[in-house]
Amino acid sequence: MLPEERKLSILNAAKEMFAINGYHDTSISDIIKRADIARGTFYLYFKDKREIFDALFDQLLQRINESLERVVISPDQKPPLDQITENLNRIFKLAMNDPELARILFRHAPGIDSITDQKIEGFYSKIASLIEGALSLGEKMNIVKKGDFKLMSLFMMGGVKEIMDRINRPENSMPQIDTLIKELMDFNLHGMAAIPSTPVKAQE
Repeated sequence: MLPEERKLSILNAAKEMFAINGYHDTSISDIIKRADIARGTFYLYFKDKREIFDALFDQLLQRINESLERVVISPDQKPPLDQITENLNRIFKLAMNDPELARILFRHAPGIDSITDQKIEGFYSKIASLIEGALSLGEKMNIVKKGDFKLMSLFMMGGVKEIMDRINRPENSMPQIDTLIKELMDFNLHGMAAIPSTPVKAQE
């Protein structure tokens, strides 16, 4: 097996174990057993458990960052809300296609230390900033009402985080991605209020 292939197999084994047991309850012995390698082979690629966890965590943040595109107004671009929808579609699919990495982000990475927490906060801030910018553009195009877009972006970010955390839980029956995104966008744009019906005029 080539060195890069061996390193990838170790990363995949670690990803599975971290997702199952969490960071603190996963040992190097668990990882090398899962990867079916000798202990010395592990240390050829990683100096300790924390280094391999950081590599996985940074890999996830990079993949999500690469899937996000800044919303712009241009004749050759779709409306801002459509661009938000496409961003959401990409990150939800990433979470569904790699559930182990998603569990590491939402359940095991928070609270490990201040450095990891800062990375997580920076990641969430970037998504919230993209949403805020898109809402501001939408307001200029008269498709979003005027409001506190920073606060609105945080509300929407909360929904995104909760969906990404729950999307792969076996105990939850989540709708298809298209339905999830539609409901999320409808809720954030229109709230829960029913659209009032047009009063029926009494016959004279």
